[in-house]
Amino acid sequence: MRRLVLVTGTTLVPDDVVALAEKRGFDVRRVRQDLFSADELSAALDGVSGYLVGGYEEPTAEHVDAARSLEVLGFVGTDFRAYVPGWRRAFERGVAVVNSPGTNAVSVAELTVRLALTLARPLPTDPRLDGEPEPGVELQGRTLGVLGAGRIGAHVARIAGAGLGMRVLYHAPRRNWALEAATGTAYVPWHALLAESDVLTLHRPGPEPGEPPVLDRAAFGRVRAGLLLVDTVHPALVDPDALARAIRERGVRAAFDADPAGDAAARLTALAAEPDVGPERLLVVPQTGFRTHEANLRTATVAMTATLDVLEGRPSEYVNNPDYLERRATR
Repeated sequence: MRRLVLVTGTTLVPDDVVALAEKRGFDVRRVRQDLFSADELSAALDGVSGYLVGGYEEPTAEHVDAARSLEVLGFVGTDFRAYVPGWRRAFERGVAVVNSPGTNAVSVAELTVRLALTLARPLPTDPRLDGEPEPGVELQGRTLGVLGAGRIGAHVARIAGAGLGMRVLYHAPRRNWALEAATGTAYVPWHALLAESDVLTLHRPGPEPGEPPVLDRAAFGRVRAGLLLVDTVHPALVDPDALARAIRERGVRAAFDADPAGDAAARLTALAAEPDVGPERLLVVPQTGFRTHEANLRTATVAMTATLDVLEGRPSEYVNNPDYLERRATR
């Protein structure tokens, strides 16, 4: 019997990538849907051996337990720990979890820089308005702070340093020696990054359930007045109440690339609608950083190929839990 691969979503997985599964002898259940109720996702997972998360659904531990035939879960992106709540249960049950690290780095980095420029030079939000927007600021000569110097953060640092003439600092759990040597980007402690940055961009992994925000009231108390903040990772990295205070009292401006279905994004959107804030001080765009034609093709191809390799018993460098076969044997 041919095994079944579920592919969700409307845009992230191109048809050519779906065809890879069919060419390799798998049946495909294509559900062109981005959001699912819990019951809808359970029904879609029935009888599935491979699952490519190409929509905005968030599979839970209950979904993993109910999908008795599931052997591999493929996340079309990098940060599966922030967007797949059931990943720990998948590890426990011996379900291989694969993802596509780095494949959308250029796309996200370019949007990060675009949002920073938008904060620095706000555009009229309504073409019918009379008059000119407030004068902006130039980024050349200012200091960019980068939290997390992986593929995305490092690319942002290169664009800002070489392209915009900014001084670039970073903080991360591990030093990126290659970035430092190639670009002159300097490592600093977290408190120094907060204190010295004119622009701060976030590129560390998204928070796991229960993890506190990295930018809370204490952190905002250290930043420069007029800080420009860009978060293209996950809005829950930022405490919305602390951000509201910083916007009103410290002149902070912020931009988020956020999943519109999430609670954190909803709170930010409501804050942006308040009369004394507005989109020129708080910009919340629907999650689009990873969505370019090139990034979609690269990311989906890696996730699909890794999923099929696991189902065929082949090794894959994109498996995040290499002990999955041992775990599966004990369940």
